[in-house]
Amino acid sequence: MAIKKGICKNFGECSLADDKIVQEVDSTNFVCEECGSSLYECDGKNIDRSNSNTDPNTTTGTGNGGKTVKILLGCVAGLAVLGGAVYAFLGGKTDPEQITLDKTVSELEIGQSETLKATVKPDEATCQLEWTSSNPDVVSVAGGLVTAVAPGTAEVAVQVVESEVLKAVCEYTVPQKEEDGKDTSEEVEKDKVQEGTPVGSVNLGYATYQGDVKNGKPHGNGTMMFKSNHLVPGTKDTYAVEGEQVIGVFRDGEINMGTLYQKNGNRVVVKHK
Repeated sequence: MAIKKGICKNFGECSLADDKIVQEVDSTNFVCEECGSSLYECDGKNIDRSNSNTDPNTTTGTGNGGKTVKILLGCVAGLAVLGGAVYAFLGGKTDPEQITLDKTVSELEIGQSETLKATVKPDEATCQLEWTSSNPDVVSVAGGLVTAVAPGTAEVAVQVVESEVLKAVCEYTVPQKEEDGKDTSEEVEKDKVQEGTPVGSVNLGYATYQGDVKNGKPHGNGTMMFKSNHLVPGTKDTYAVEGEQVIGVFRDGEINMGTLYQKNGNRVVVKHK
């Protein structure tokens, strides 16, 4: 994790910025710890709390609460303080080129949580990250903390806010929870269908299905996760690629109405042909 020093752009209005001035934060989320606003990068060595200004290479200004701060113009982001407002003249910002997660596939029991770690390259890049779940009813995510909510599958994605293409995804599976610690093997045995596949899970070859089953086919509410490129059953010309999923209502093995969650983050409504 790369740590950078910066000054809140709301200096004069942000209590933490006025008190602490220079903050040290993770470069992958380069924002003020107090107000969440963007930080201006600075080496942190050029800040002096004083009321004197004898150096011709410095400027002074009054922050929140009447505090006077002297800021050397040698900061990476030069600052000029006028009437309590900070104006920045940015220079030398490094843009992110790649983002990855420490996992691409994971499994959690209902109620369990884990933290995904995002890595942005190059290390000196500054950016903000946005976390999303393709199905919050299955897994939720907040700042990289992923929590399993209900059985099913979902994709957790992290994206660089300033870019439309820098994105990384981890696929999550949440299995059906056994209640009260009892062995449910007898119940599963009763529900076996002709092909020997237990109700709730069907291997279709090109995809796996979890949800309601009737006569060995997807029938009812469920999720179909594709293992290879294939036509979404029941549609005329809608194809899913490996790793994409369809969540919705199925009838006799075909989709009746649902949503295709694509790898690029798009959601496509799918209907029976």
